[in-house]
Amino acid sequence: MPVRRLPVGEALVTGPFGWLIRRDLVQRQACSDRRCDDGIRLDTGSECENCHNVIHIRRARRAMAAAEVDRELPGLSSGERRRALEERVGEHTARDEEQARIRQVREVAEVAARRAAVGRRREREAEVELARRSAPCSGCGLPDAAGLCPACSYARRMDLLVQEAVDLAVVGRADLDDAEQVAQLTARCEADTRTLIAEVCQRRGGDEAWAPYTAQEIAKQVRDERRAAALRRLTGSGEAVAEADAVYEAALRQHPRAVHAAEAAADDACRRTASYLLRSRLGQLKVVRARAAAGRPRRGAA
Repeated sequence: MPVRRLPVGEALVTGPFGWLIRRDLVQRQACSDRRCDDGIRLDTGSECENCHNVIHIRRARRAMAAAEVDRELPGLSSGERRRALEERVGEHTARDEEQARIRQVREVAEVAARRAAVGRRREREAEVELARRSAPCSGCGLPDAAGLCPACSYARRMDLLVQEAVDLAVVGRADLDDAEQVAQLTARCEADTRTLIAEVCQRRGGDEAWAPYTAQEIAKQVRDERRAAALRRLTGSGEAVAEADAVYEAALRQHPRAVHAAEAAADDACRRTASYLLRSRLGQLKVVRARAAAGRPRRGAA
């Protein structure tokens, strides 16, 4: 029965027998797999598949060499054939080793090239990042502001929130078929909204450095309140009520006794319809403004 050898670092020695095996019966690394010892896997005790593959490759190489010798050198004696076969096997082995060496050199060069490319890309990214961080603020010109300082960033965010708040007010008040009315109401709502934000900021006071952030937060609150108000108005619209009634009746037809579930489904349908109507009117408002900016007459005008 063959004695199983233990590779260094893979087993814990707890007795003298194991120590002797570890010290005297060193694992022979004939295979490229470190778990293999004389064709036996040390982790599973089964035969090593890698060794079998090597054996099959060697047998195939020898069979190929034998076929070449028989085809190219017929009539040889057994001794001459054996010597010629060994020479041909040696040639095949040397050629395979040379091809393996060439592949290894090419792979090493490819790895080096990839690493160099990664290094160059990281250097470019570092340069771009350094340039971005060193760029002055596009709003106030503050140096090393990464293109936009916090104060200007808050101011731009506030402008966007103000525009959204104005749109929410306009779609609830203006006739979206009248571009002139839309423009007048937009200007008035924007002025009123900015005045409101400034007054609230003044009442709250605080550090002047935090004023842009405070204004942004107030603008966000105004936008959210106007959105909620617009949705409340639209939930009472004819479209939303009709959709809610249709869903309620359909739910009752399917489950006549589930009144609470039908009411919940109707409320959900009403909210969804209101959200859809709000998005639709905001989109219509953008179209009206785009046509007015392009100088095109409104739909239906002569």
